[in-house]
Amino acid sequence: MNTLLLEELSKAIGARQFVQFTYSGQTYLLEPHLLGQNKTRQDCLCGWSGERVESQGTKVGWHCFLLSDIKNLKILEKRFYKTRPGYDPYDSTMSRIYYRA
Repeated sequence: MNTLLLEELSKAIGARQFVQFTYSGQTYLLEPHLLGQNKTRQDCLCGWSGERVESQGTKVGWHCFLLSDIKNLKILEKRFYKTRPGYDPYDSTMSRIYYRA
């Protein structure tokens, strides 16, 4: 468990700040909503992605990312003010929730 990453992401969720990070070689801009553990006991972050920074054609919508694979995390000053359609604060794909929007 990367406690520093968990702490930074929890703060971003609480303040409703966008995050930017690299995942599988792509840079993402995400509205983080849910931080927890999936059914295989891996820490993960779920949020709304409207776009990938470096590439077009990204599916807009809800995505989950394994914390172990997130690189170069940046907490941005830009904020989001509402949850997106389909947000489930009690996501059944999670076995444990640490923090939610």
